[in-house]
Amino acid sequence: MVALAGRGDALQPTLCDGGPCGRQTSWRKTFQQSVNRRLDVLFVVGDTSAIAPHAAAVVTGVADIAGALAAAQPALSLHVGFVRAGGCDTSTRGAACGLASQEQFLRSEWCNTMTNASGSFADAFACLADLGAADCGPIQPIAAAIDALAAPPRPGWEGFLRPEAELLVVVIAATDDASGAPGSPTPVSDLVARLRTIKADPSQILVSVIGPGDCAEGQEPGPRLIALANGFGANGLYVGLCSGQLAVAVDPVTNFLAYILEPPCVSNVLDTDATTPGLQADCTFVERSVSADGPIVTAVLPSCDAGAPPCWRLLPGLCAGGGCLVDIQRAADWCFEAGTNVTIECRACADPRDPACAVVSR
Repeated sequence: MVALAGRGDALQPTLCDGGPCGRQTSWRKTFQQSVNRRLDVLFVVGDTSAIAPHAAAVVTGVADIAGALAAAQPALSLHVGFVRAGGCDTSTRGAACGLASQEQFLRSEWCNTMTNASGSFADAFACLADLGAADCGPIQPIAAAIDALAAPPRPGWEGFLRPEAELLVVVIAATDDASGAPGSPTPVSDLVARLRTIKADPSQILVSVIGPGDCAEGQEPGPRLIALANGFGANGLYVGLCSGQLAVAVDPVTNFLAYILEPPCVSNVLDTDATTPGLQADCTFVERSVSADGPIVTAVLPSCDAGAPPCWRLLPGLCAGGGCLVDIQRAADWCFEAGTNVTIECRACADPRDPACAVVSR
């Protein structure tokens, strides 16, 4: 999920401008950091009379799921939509739930600071999920998911699917799937194959089923819904509707979008004061990022010894070949969607064998 690419890029002025550097030189690179925390979630909800006995459990579970998505750290950039699994009513609740611009899905972007809901994320989430229990059956959640995600998008769903985002499909059902012609359901393997074509990279698709099987003694899980989850291998999950643990349905997202930000390394850094313990580096860090409203923001980061985050420090000897690991401490309001570039320039040794550079191998 993280791309770090280095390229030569001069800062102006360079550390050696204004005169000869002698044994010293400058080490410069620009690193582009990109973290994918974008997630599109489609809920396909059973809305026939079969779901009515489980209405309270669904309300509680939906609230738990909303809380888990909103509380994810680092924050997620979310698109969340709800469609019906029944066979007669195709309406959605965007207008009834106060979504802007006639959109039928909820947005929570730029690290939870930008949304299209007039109220809170949790309230809009719960409102969109409130699809009732008056639709006709049998339910066809797999077909409903395929129809909702097919191109071209239906009105109000333009922009729901983002090419770079992961897609999570969550089915909430009290009975098994019956997608296909009456009395002749389409093989689940065929439906899974169609669903996998939604993304250019099928590994970006995750499926969680909250289905029957644990609500009454001797009740069996829906075999077609199990086959749906199994069709996505490690990216599939089946959760019992009456388990009381419906928020587990978004656990695969937490694991899938987890990342370790691998910082860059710098080499041949000069210790400007060999008499003081540790590395006394002379570096400049210039960060360029995209603000929420579009313009590029440029900032010079201080050393963490001299200022508060965002700031930088070098950790000697932690990179291959004895270089220094770059550790950038972020402020609490930093958002991954800023698309940050950091240009690093440090005073270095023209000759890596110079004894003044020995600190990098300690």
